[in-house]
Amino acid sequence: MRTTLFALATIAQLALLVTADPEPYKIPLYRRSSGGGIVTASGKALDNGVLAGTIQIGTPPQEFTVAFDTSSGYSWVRGSRCKSANCLDRCTYYARRSSTSQPTGKKFSVKYGSECVDTEIYLDTVDFAGLKVQNMPFGGAYRMTGFADGFDGYLGLGPSINFNNRTSSKLTLGHFSKRDDTLSSSAFVANAYQQDAGVGSSQFGMYTTDNGAGFSQDGTSTTDTSLPSTTDSTTTTNTTSTTVAAAATSSTTATTDSGVASGGFGFTKRQTTQDVAGYLVIGGIDTTAIEGTMTYLSLAQQQGEQQQSWSVCLKHAKIGHPLPFADSGLLATISTSSPLILVPHAAAFQHTYGGKYDSATNTFHIPCSEIRYLPPLSLTLGEEKITVQLPAAYWTQKIDDKTCQVLLGQSPDHGWVLGAPFTNALYTTFDADNARIGLAIKKGNTNKDLTLSE
Repeated sequence: MRTTLFALATIAQLALLVTADPEPYKIPLYRRSSGGGIVTASGKALDNGVLAGTIQIGTPPQEFTVAFDTSSGYSWVRGSRCKSANCLDRCTYYARRSSTSQPTGKKFSVKYGSECVDTEIYLDTVDFAGLKVQNMPFGGAYRMTGFADGFDGYLGLGPSINFNNRTSSKLTLGHFSKRDDTLSSSAFVANAYQQDAGVGSSQFGMYTTDNGAGFSQDGTSTTDTSLPSTTDSTTTTNTTSTTVAAAATSSTTATTDSGVASGGFGFTKRQTTQDVAGYLVIGGIDTTAIEGTMTYLSLAQQQGEQQQSWSVCLKHAKIGHPLPFADSGLLATISTSSPLILVPHAAAFQHTYGGKYDSATNTFHIPCSEIRYLPPLSLTLGEEKITVQLPAAYWTQKIDDKTCQVLLGQSPDHGWVLGAPFTNALYTTFDADNARIGLAIKKGNTNKDLTLSE
């Protein structure tokens, strides 16, 4: 009897091992200022806060540094036909050098506010941190306008674009139309899950390790406080995560004065030795990095030919008191690729609090001494009516000893874009299977004025 019970217990344990979901991938990410160090609020006004990683495309692999884009599910890098000025100094995808490349003969365009890219669609193998997706649709850019330096393209982490049953070929921050032939879905994480590449779900999240607010309300620098360090394999109450370490190699330690630096698995292109600035978690949630539980917001329902995006309903917005751009019924797109919070009628901030508009950066400049007087940005989001209170220290940054930058810019349309100042303040997770976005306060948060409440 004892032998029988032992055998049954062994079989049960083996069954659990077989059926258990794979551990979430926890991939370290990096960023840096023009001086080569980790980006802080005192760094120069580059695309601060935008995290990037290294991917490989093709056979043999071609390496690229990409910014993570949650506004769309379309990935692209510079193609060999891209000769415009904005294409220069970026790594190039050569389709003819890859034995697994398949040109589709189709084109696709994406507009991100003032930036635009025109691409040719290819199918090829895309590898990120050991997660390999075969025959993934992505773009080889043949024209780029308005993009900052420091990266070669975008890795699309938005909801998958359905290339089929469409009638036009433009995408604007998640608003899409065209495709009359059959191509697989485009989003990297969804593809990795569907192809059984080693992730247990299509859910993914991002968080930065810096828990300071950048600089204090009087405009002076604050000390960065990082999340507790984790080991390569971390077991928690609700989930287990595997950290994919970034391995430095002597042949890939070139440096550059770029606004973002690569991270990911096994490569340090455009990266000097530096601390981890954040993590991309694929296939679940890193519960060791959050306070309490995750708060979820349902994705907004979008009509007609609009492609589903990471957008939620914006119920109310204010900075001290309601402002004219706080219109009801607006959508707010959660975008990790935007360095700003974009709002309609951004001039309302200037009318209320002063400052000088800088058209080159689409931001406002104010004396650093006035930051202490700025109220928090308060946003009520989703049908759940969750309120996020974001102190001014998260959406302002220091340019020099006297001048600070307000990271609120003019939206190209009537919607909001909640970029890096918002997403980097919180742990943000994206759950396509359940059509929702999760927000949580990061563990070790040092600014108690940052709140998340119902």
